[in-house]
Amino acid sequence: LYAKLYRRKRRIAKLEWYWLHALPELGFETAKPVAWLANRGSSLVVTSAVTGRSLDSWAVDAVAEGWLDGFFSYVCREVAPFARRLHAHQLIHRDFNCHHLFTTHPLNAGPPAVIDVERMFRPRWNKRRWVVKDLASLMASMPVPVPPRVAYRFLKTYAPEVSSRQLRRLAREVAAKVVRI
Repeated sequence: LYAKLYRRKRRIAKLEWYWLHALPELGFETAKPVAWLANRGSSLVVTSAVTGRSLDSWAVDAVAEGWLDGFFSYVCREVAPFARRLHAHQLIHRDFNCHHLFTTHPLNAGPPAVIDVERMFRPRWNKRRWVVKDLASLMASMPVPVPPRVAYRFLKTYAPEVSSRQLRRLAREVAAKVVRI
């Protein structure tokens, strides 16, 4: 079990509790909510652990053990569609980092589970800005260099319906945001 204490942030704890219930209803795996306790402005959210390890720890292992291409294949095959589905539901994570995505061994795993969902929201405007930020956060949090061909393959899997021109524009926007991050 994991417990997150929110001091004087009861609203944020409520958001985490809400998304821990809402995301599975939309088909996303996340930590299973166990308990939410509140007392005098502080709140405690208790969840069960998710299966596997974070993507950043798998990336480090992939480099050390010589299967980085397999790791990148997993990210393109499973994480890109995961991000696409999340954004298709008009959801933005706002902390979409490798250490918030968990999976069993990437060489044979399905979609990742997502944790730390208290900042999740549905933007009313500037959705593209938020999508670019989510995608850039994921790329910037990768603890190993991501070759441009892998980044482009990820974006092509993320947005298979867009034209090459639109895809190049998205790639430039994400790359520019990665630099700023």
